[in-house]
Amino acid sequence: MNDSEVDKILKEINENKNKKQRELFNKYEENQNNKTKPLSIDVPLDEKPPVKKEIKSEPIFDEPKQIEKEQADAKIEKKEPSPQQSTEQDAPLTLSEEPQNPDFTEDNGEQETSLKTSKSDDTDETSDKTSADENTSDGVYFAEYDEEEMPQEDSKKKRNKIIIAAVCIFVAIAIALGVYFGFFYNKKTPEPQTTALDTTEQTTVPVKQTLNPLTGESGYDEGALNQRPVAVVVENEYSTAAVKPQWGISQADIVLEGESEFSTRMLMFWADYNKMPKQIGPTRSARPPFIRFSQLFNAVFIHAGLSHTAGGYVGADTVFENENVDHINLLSLSESGEYFGRDYSRTKVVEHTGYLNGTKVAKLLESKKIDTNLNMSKFTALSFNENEKKLSDTAANSVSFKWSSNCPKNAEFTYDEASGKYTTSDFDSKYGKSNVAWENLVFLLDTTEYVVKENYKGSGNSETYCNYDLSGGKGMICSDGTALEIQWGVTDGKLWMKDLSGNSVSLNPGKIYIGYGSSNHGGAYSLGTSSNNN
Repeated sequence: MNDSEVDKILKEINENKNKKQRELFNKYEENQNNKTKPLSIDVPLDEKPPVKKEIKSEPIFDEPKQIEKEQADAKIEKKEPSPQQSTEQDAPLTLSEEPQNPDFTEDNGEQETSLKTSKSDDTDETSDKTSADENTSDGVYFAEYDEEEMPQEDSKKKRNKIIIAAVCIFVAIAIALGVYFGFFYNKKTPEPQTTALDTTEQTTVPVKQTLNPLTGESGYDEGALNQRPVAVVVENEYSTAAVKPQWGISQADIVLEGESEFSTRMLMFWADYNKMPKQIGPTRSARPPFIRFSQLFNAVFIHAGLSHTAGGYVGADTVFENENVDHINLLSLSESGEYFGRDYSRTKVVEHTGYLNGTKVAKLLESKKIDTNLNMSKFTALSFNENEKKLSDTAANSVSFKWSSNCPKNAEFTYDEASGKYTTSDFDSKYGKSNVAWENLVFLLDTTEYVVKENYKGSGNSETYCNYDLSGGKGMICSDGTALEIQWGVTDGKLWMKDLSGNSVSLNPGKIYIGYGSSNHGGAYSLGTSSNNN
């Protein structure tokens, strides 16, 4: 079918429409005169009826079937719309089955309400009540009309808009869901970060605390982790009450006690030199075995005096120089008490009165320009259990230690189950109690040598020193009321400890006492009444 044939059909349709409109208008006039219910009609091309409220009424005539058939045929035969016409030209030109009041307003809400009274599906479509362009004489509606010039919108156009709107809403929802699931479900879920205060259903992860490198205890100052420990030489002349209890002994992280001139001398370690007590002592002079043991922990060595090389004896002075040990001799300082002072409250014997002012150690190290940065290659990192536990099935409620057959002193320790610590009265005197308590007792037996230095200090008398080889050997650890026999040694300047099967051992968190005895001169450790000698 060509365009001329389509135009001919459309012209015939419009002529029939105008004819039908004239017939309807005549009936409208007749009804007005007879005061009957008005019919719903389209306004003539050259006239617009006055507007009144809509009055609903039943249809008094059926829609012309011929017009509907011809419109449908025209729509089928014309496959492509004319470029000058909108898609609305293809819609059938129909009349409303409901008569409309000439005073009908443009309120779409009221119009939609009146349309709902129709039972036919076709009643969803409103009548084409739009006027033709004033310059057009044939009455055909074209899409050039602006929306505001159209008294009523075609219902099919409304349905198309509703469908389009629904599709748009559906697409928008689909896009939103796609964005949501694509963004939130495809991105990597971050791992939950929990703290010790986390009260959610997630598994609570305890906050990892900084541990003291010498005791394994929590609550250590993280800022002190990279600084060197400090080791202070303290006296323990067993027959002299005035030296006991030693100042600061209960606060040291590690206390090592070894033989020196047929008695014992101690080396007290602090991991954080900013947390040392005000008075530490009585401070005494340096000996080679204590210097070398302090270097297993890269410690700064603090002492009050030193032994000198003479004859066949190699003294502390030579060790300091040859082994490049950072140390401070308190006797080279003023006795004002700022760094070093003397306490004569117990005795007037000068060698039992010296003390270190621990609160000024940080300043003292700075004044001496000592490098305080920890060298991990020279530091023994002890292994600690996360929680306290028994070392074995061997009970260790009462422990004895003997340094050597040449040293008159013996040590006795008792396990306090309530506190989980070992105590002793060895450091108590009439001047007070030491209040020492250690979670770990470590006994190390080493090869020793006694060296005699003649004419000690020009007195004409001799002095016998006890030297340790630091060669390793047997030992025992007591903790949590149990005991474990070990082998120990030094490799690359670091201390190691293993059980008799060759497995590395761990200590329980807490302070440590180290009894340093002789394996070749009668040193021994024992549990209860039994003894385990070398």
